[in-house]
Amino acid sequence: MTYVDTIILLTAIAGSIGLAIIFGRYMARMIVYEKRPLEKTLGRIEDGFYKIIGVDKYEQMTWKQYFLALVITNVIAAGFLMGILLYQNSLPLSPKPGLSLDLAFNTAASFVTNTDLQHYVGDQQLSIFSQMIGLVFLMFVAPASGIASCFAFIRAFIRKEFGLGNFYVDFTRIILTLLLPVAFLSALLLLLLGVPQTLDSSITVGTLQGGNQTITIGPVASLESIKELGSNGGGFFGANSAHPFENPNGLSNVFEVILMLVIPFSLPIAYAHLLGRGRGISILVVMLISFGLMLAMGLIQSSGPSGLETRFGSFGSTLFMESSLATNTGAANVALSGMSSNAIIGGYLGMFVQAIPGADGTGMMTMIIFIILTLFIVGLMVGKIPEFMSMKINPRDVRLAAFVFLIHPALILIPTVIAYTSDNAQNTLGTPTTPATFNQVLYEYTSASANNGSDYLGTSANTPFWNWSTAWIMIIGRYAPIGLMLAIAGSFTTRDRKEVVEPIKTSGPLFVGVLSVMVFILTALTFFPFLAMGPFSM
Repeated sequence: MTYVDTIILLTAIAGSIGLAIIFGRYMARMIVYEKRPLEKTLGRIEDGFYKIIGVDKYEQMTWKQYFLALVITNVIAAGFLMGILLYQNSLPLSPKPGLSLDLAFNTAASFVTNTDLQHYVGDQQLSIFSQMIGLVFLMFVAPASGIASCFAFIRAFIRKEFGLGNFYVDFTRIILTLLLPVAFLSALLLLLLGVPQTLDSSITVGTLQGGNQTITIGPVASLESIKELGSNGGGFFGANSAHPFENPNGLSNVFEVILMLVIPFSLPIAYAHLLGRGRGISILVVMLISFGLMLAMGLIQSSGPSGLETRFGSFGSTLFMESSLATNTGAANVALSGMSSNAIIGGYLGMFVQAIPGADGTGMMTMIIFIILTLFIVGLMVGKIPEFMSMKINPRDVRLAAFVFLIHPALILIPTVIAYTSDNAQNTLGTPTTPATFNQVLYEYTSASANNGSDYLGTSANTPFWNWSTAWIMIIGRYAPIGLMLAIAGSFTTRDRKEVVEPIKTSGPLFVGVLSVMVFILTALTFFPFLAMGPFSM
């Protein structure tokens, strides 16, 4: 790295951690319903929404009620987007032909699950109405659902019978008092950095040859801000963040990296405020170490020069991409084919673990699952019953945690095999099958299962097979783990708290080391065969 690269990296990390400290304190107050800044004003606004949707803000939900409310809300939101996409030719603001049923379903499933996998070209196939009203709406719904789930999950460890909270209350507060104001301010800053924001669908400019050129444009800044802040990743343009209207320069590139990292890093800090500074900081350190390993893998080997944007170069592209894949955002400022094999392997690591730091909300939950599995394994080694936060970890908790972990590889391997045995992979990528083409199929389903959204196939995957298969993988990959993790939370919230000695204290350097090693050992044992057949063989 050059001196300038070092300054850029330190700015991105310091900026994201600095903002995460502020956001983390605020989220901690939201989790336990403590007074926030401007509480009276915020309370009046929120109460108005509760009245409109008929919610009793004091009602507590069981884990089943919480999960059901989340699913119902998400289904309604996905149906809303799907309707817009199917009938966008009849809607205002640069109407375009409606999408096919399979592509509309895939896109709705993609955005509601916080994946934002795109088998279409947004600036060519979607109207401004579809992008500004449909997609952006779900870009708030999806991360708010993930963060709300994390709030409920953390509440389970605070005190007995505290309750998991009320999904509708959490969902409303997160959107109105966290995502919306931060996204608004971020959009203004992006506007100052050169990202356009207009309801015009195109502009005509003169060329150096004396002719005219029509350029697609639209409300990009508002979409771009929540795209990065909410771990969404779906771009306004087909080129995503490689397009100069989405990511104009080096400053915007660093700012978007900070937006991607800030909320995932905020949740360990909120956890620290509520459950012990040592515990939360230890989790944050594990995330930072893992992210540093990902980034180091990407930087060992230079990417490009083909496929890279010259305004970012190899370092700027690698920093952005590893941050995007680590947070399961999936935004891309470079073609994946232009990234080095080491950078792609680092990206796989982020998508396999899903907790370094992972997506908004779900990343923190997944890390706690790794903690439960680590305590169980360490407990077996030392001959102690595993304990966590003064509570016993029972066999049911371990089984559910194991299911959470094992769902991910199953959702990658099974559809990959089906894609080849049904000849759909060969029909799309040609024959014979090579490590490079296998990697593209493996990456497609890894990205879908991890709710990441980056992919090699792009519009070539706009076929019924790829649209339907990846849609269902995204849905199962999102809601099955959340449901299982909330079930674990429901179990812990009713459990007795006793002063007991944990198999290993869940804070401090020893725990950081053990947890880091266990995360990578479990990941390597599970996913190494996948990598050996694809990226390692390229």
